[in-house]
Amino acid sequence: AQRDGAVAVDSLLRWIEERGGQRYFAFLHLYEPHTPWAPPERHRRFAHVYDGDVAYADELVGRFLDRLRSKGMLERAIVAVTSDHGEGLGEHGEEEHGMFLYREAVHVPLLLRLPGGRHAGTRVKGTAALVDVAPTLLQLAGVPAGDMDGLSLQDSLSRGRTASRPAYSETLFPRYHFGWSELFAVTDDRYRFIRAPRPELFERASDPGERKNLTAARAEVAAAMDRWLEPQVRAAPPAAPEPVSAETLDKLRALGYVGTAPVSALAAADLPDPKDKVRDAEALKEAILLRASGAHQKAVARFREVLADNPRMVDGWEMLASSLRELGRTDEAVAALDRAVAAEPTHGGAHLALARLHALEGRLDRAVQHAEVAAAANPGHAFELLAQIAMDRGDHARAREFARRSLEADDRREMSHFILGALAQKEGRCEDALRSFGRAEAALRLSRHTVVRNLHANMGDCLARLGRLAEAEKQFQAEIETIPYTREGRVGLATLYRSQGRDEEARAVLGGLVSAERAPTAEHYWTVVRTLSVLGDLEAAGQWAARARARFPSDPRFRASR
Repeated sequence: AQRDGAVAVDSLLRWIEERGGQRYFAFLHLYEPHTPWAPPERHRRFAHVYDGDVAYADELVGRFLDRLRSKGMLERAIVAVTSDHGEGLGEHGEEEHGMFLYREAVHVPLLLRLPGGRHAGTRVKGTAALVDVAPTLLQLAGVPAGDMDGLSLQDSLSRGRTASRPAYSETLFPRYHFGWSELFAVTDDRYRFIRAPRPELFERASDPGERKNLTAARAEVAAAMDRWLEPQVRAAPPAAPEPVSAETLDKLRALGYVGTAPVSALAAADLPDPKDKVRDAEALKEAILLRASGAHQKAVARFREVLADNPRMVDGWEMLASSLRELGRTDEAVAALDRAVAAEPTHGGAHLALARLHALEGRLDRAVQHAEVAAAANPGHAFELLAQIAMDRGDHARAREFARRSLEADDRREMSHFILGALAQKEGRCEDALRSFGRAEAALRLSRHTVVRNLHANMGDCLARLGRLAEAEKQFQAEIETIPYTREGRVGLATLYRSQGRDEEARAVLGGLVSAERAPTAEHYWTVVRTLSVLGDLEAAGQWAARARARFPSDPRFRASR
């Protein structure tokens, strides 16, 4: 989710220096003040680690500007420093950002440095908005700004004050993520008004901490600011966001964007005030951190506490199910996902998770039902799972159809490529199979998964059939390296060695089927005995049968012939 800002600084400086004397626009984005807060040791002297991350970001900006100065570029540059938001740090119950529109979230710095240091030291009073930054930079650079929401602040530099006009803020985060009410705010030089189920009005100078709500005492001011908000709100209605893939949801969660509200909540009018629910949001984040750290027992307890008061929190049920799954409590995981589906009947993620659980438990008909629903929102995942189920059932035509539909939606689905390769391999089309296996291998490098079982073993089999024995050997070895207890990899490599007269190596590879397992079963021994027999190495087969007899005396497969 995050890389060290020093990497971003160095990367951008290289790009700038490559421009030579050309004009350019460059944007340096430093992620440091976001969670997880982890400043370098030299910036850990502050009471709160957030301040340490801000200090490190300040150091990085200084490093960037120093390099520009040393190259003679700073004197010709227009530089703006600002932020997209602040952090709550618990001042109104929110530790991070997104839920509220209080000062700590929306009051951000705006610093400008002009070529030659013009207007150096000038402090401009009044209110500005982030939408003003783009037209300001364009006008300062002599580039036509066109029709933009913001206004240029260039004239304010000479006047020392911005034009008197309100600034608009919004957060749809509570509605989109939790099914709570969205918030809208307007800020002028004196007041900030927040439209909410319980509206708030604050006087900025006398109440910088925004603790005293003046809505009742100054009703006319509140009403006037609410009227100003109306056309802004109508211009940005809280419509439902488009569905995204499971991978995108995972990435958003990694960035801290938790929760997905049910569609029915997105259209509702009477929603809870986030002020009444912020503790639940913070508790959900705590549960997610517990889950991420592997403390699943504690995470389950925390998720259940949150969901008791918020039963329609779909993501909460999904993540509860994930922790229950890790604890081996599969039936409870299914029950949690059923609650998610009850809250949001079309939620693709919950249906997909149910499909996977039912498939693992052998309830294939139920798995298919849920995967078919999930296909509307997550076609790549869902069709891939349907292809796997069809493959397990021996329905090769359906497996091929579903794998292709999966790849039409998302060409990075490694299992879908693998299934197409396995089907081609079964049909003796080894060149086609190798192409599909190669695509699966390439997709695997881009995914968060690390293994597709039998991928290398199947590639080795195809290569051996084509007479490419050295390449086949490497693929079988790659399978064994990835999965030491692999039957297919070891049997395939032993067969290859035996065909080349490398009998001792064949025996050693097959013996690894037993030694790679912590608790080898009779089936492991039988695979070794049977394979050696098929390969014609009867002496080694007899030796392994004797070992198996000593360990599993009642198994008839290992009885000595008379």
